[in-house]
Amino acid sequence: MSILVVGATGLVGGQVAQKLRRQGQSVRALVRGGDAHPKVQPLRAAGIEIVNGDLTVAETLEPACRGIATVVCTATSMPTAANDGLRRVDLDGSVALIEAAERAGVKRFVYTSYSGNIQIASPLETAKRTCENRLLRSSMQTVILRPSYFAEVWLSPALGFDFVSGAIRIYGSGEGKGSYISAFDVADFAVAAAMGKDDEHTILEMGGPHAVSQLDAVKIFEQVLEKKFQLEHVPAEALQQQYSSPDPLQKTFAALMLGYTQGGEIKGAQETAKKYGIRLTSVGDYAARVRGKSAGTAA
Repeated sequence: MSILVVGATGLVGGQVAQKLRRQGQSVRALVRGGDAHPKVQPLRAAGIEIVNGDLTVAETLEPACRGIATVVCTATSMPTAANDGLRRVDLDGSVALIEAAERAGVKRFVYTSYSGNIQIASPLETAKRTCENRLLRSSMQTVILRPSYFAEVWLSPALGFDFVSGAIRIYGSGEGKGSYISAFDVADFAVAAAMGKDDEHTILEMGGPHAVSQLDAVKIFEQVLEKKFQLEHVPAEALQQQYSSPDPLQKTFAALMLGYTQGGEIKGAQETAKKYGIRLTSVGDYAARVRGKSAGTAA
């Protein structure tokens, strides 16, 4: 029986599909546009079966789930959420996938949600918690992954942590401590969950090895990269103003950023990782990886 990965052209899903394949698993990837998708070549090269399907086209989902033992879903419309993606992909599409998997006789479903510490209402939160609740009512054995903030996203130039130019955007005071987690560690958790034998529904709150504030992260990067950063603070009031936006994507980003200002340590993260045989990546480890890439580029 195969494992279906939904979201295999993304950062986490691509890692999951490749890691499962390297472990000798039969892997199928649901890809919008099938072989025509521009990111499909590494999957095909790894021996992963490509099926053409789309979370927004419900009738494509049940055929993709037939003959599948386990579904791993990492799909999201973030960060662009174009064409009402938060509703069409993250909510309606993901619920349709859950129901299609159940009808097709799938035994196990691994779903990537986000941290239970993030409790500020938003379209993304509605989607994630709705899918969680639907899975917990399903006949499938369910593993819900609840990672904290991804280091590769929140400590990156894309969200203002520009370690290349040295200009760093700090949301709020920057003092709230959170458990940054590497996207690669999340992929390891998803693989372990897909291969697991748990009989009960499981919710995994996942974070990095240490609780680190935004300002702590700046100091770590300054030490590792041996450079001084210039800080720009975005006040929480500005985020509150953005949060009042009627646009679903803007409201969701503001909600995530407001949660980010508060921090949110994941208790027992090390113990959870140890149980699944995963070595967690620290912010220092991530900074060292960034430095290594920079050195390779310079060379």
